[in-house]
Amino acid sequence: MRRLRLLTHAVAAATLAAGLLTAVFTGTASACSCYPGDTEPARYARADHVFAGVVLSEKLELNDPEVSYDDKYRYAVRVGREHKGDVPRRVDLLTSTSGAACGVRLTVGTKYLVFAHGAGGDGAVETHLCSGTRLASGGPPSTAPTQTSTTTPPTTPCATAAP
Repeated sequence: MRRLRLLTHAVAAATLAAGLLTAVFTGTASACSCYPGDTEPARYARADHVFAGVVLSEKLELNDPEVSYDDKYRYAVRVGREHKGDVPRRVDLLTSTSGAACGVRLTVGTKYLVFAHGAGGDGAVETHLCSGTRLASGGPPSTAPTQTSTTTPPTTPCATAAP
């Protein structure tokens, strides 16, 4: 009986040690999380700039070598039609290289509808996965709020109501 108890304690100690080592050597997990039920009109309202543009080039900018979440892609974009805001005809579009930090990967030579943030005066703006940047082939941005099933139409007075 004593041997069984000793074996049980040894297994428990090994399990506890394995759990502690896992907790120490495992990094934190993160993922990009956007507003649930977000709509394009809402993204349009939040954006400083909305424009159509063709990606001319991609450049990887490495920052602190100890971490990867601050690395960025710098896309040179030739701006076509502007729907909101004012950016130069050629603007740099910055985004994180990390999908967990909501970075987006664009394709050189492809036309996008860009939802961007930032002043743009220095020739650069930023975008991310939750901004709404998408292929321009989907058409112009939707700016009108969409009706939902919880939206009630305006009512008219009842015909039997007394004046």
